[in-house]
Amino acid sequence: MTDSDEEVVVQQNWGEIRRFMWNYVGIVRTTKRLERAKRRIDLIRQEAHDYYAHFRVTPDIIELRNLVEVADLIVRSALARRESRGLHYTHYPEMLAEAKDTVLVP
Repeated sequence: MTDSDEEVVVQQNWGEIRRFMWNYVGIVRTTKRLERAKRRIDLIRQEAHDYYAHFRVTPDIIELRNLVEVADLIVRSALARRESRGLHYTHYPEMLAEAKDTVLVP
């Protein structure tokens, strides 16, 4: 393993995750924005995997991998839910009669 000379890319991905989670997966959500976030998560996941596989593992790379997994779980959960819940709002004309728990596995 070698040290990465592209640490700036890891920092860029951290910032990108923060921004698109706030902008696309924030309080008011749409399916279109959630799907856009999911596509970005998949791309960043691949980049993180490449870093993890080819460079010396650092706390920053581990943290990036963890951020990607948490972001993915949040987006998948929001896409699976067909109701507004808590503070998060997604417009669905027909509400479910009973709220159901969302259980996902990374």
